[in-house]
Amino acid sequence: MNNELILEIRQGIGGAESSLFLKDLKKMYLKFFQKKNIEYEILINNNKEFIAKIYNNEYNNFLINESGIHRVQRVPKNENQGRVHTSTCSIFVNKYENDNLLIIKDKDLKIETCKSSGAGGQHVNTTNSAVKITHLPTKISVECSDERSQILNKNKALLILKLKINNETNKKNKLETNLLRKNIISKSERSKKTKTYNFSNNKIIDHNKNMSYHQLDKILDGNLDFIFKN
Repeated sequence: MNNELILEIRQGIGGAESSLFLKDLKKMYLKFFQKKNIEYEILINNNKEFIAKIYNNEYNNFLINESGIHRVQRVPKNENQGRVHTSTCSIFVNKYENDNLLIIKDKDLKIETCKSSGAGGQHVNTTNSAVKITHLPTKISVECSDERSQILNKNKALLILKLKINNETNKKNKLETNLLRKNIISKSERSKKTKTYNFSNNKIIDHNKNMSYHQLDKILDGNLDFIFKN
């Protein structure tokens, strides 16, 4: 039985502070996965967007309930007057259903390879392992150079490309999913919140449960059991 998820975190309101909050949320979930030995694969990782595929685990229902607007209240590092700022990130977690992904025709793809520009080492720039795939009808492009194998990079790039095309064009086949994603992600307003992370009081507020949890620092360190099972 396929029990895999796609976790999407995107920058919302707040500019640079929202980008920093995205990093905090990403680290929180990744530490949780590592503590629970949950297998995952990072698909996209930058300052504005993080997407990961999460493999079979017992926490799927808890993670799906994380979908919504996550709001942070804290004093930014560059705030000279000590004022608390409010920023947001959007989170969308949904079941990964490979059978429902758009079938892409080979003739619609432009596949390019180039030498990987990694962090260094004897394997860098020795083989054309990096892959860029462009879907010609939609002009959507994806680049992948995470793996040393061209085949692995191509497979990952194709998966990301399918997810992106589905999010943009496959609205009829996935109407409910796209409506939910639209409500959660496109309306990244401060007032529409799922959780609030209040740094001044070291607590997190779960607005769905109408409950507050202290020890925010420990929760951000990946101890999500405290919220999930209480």
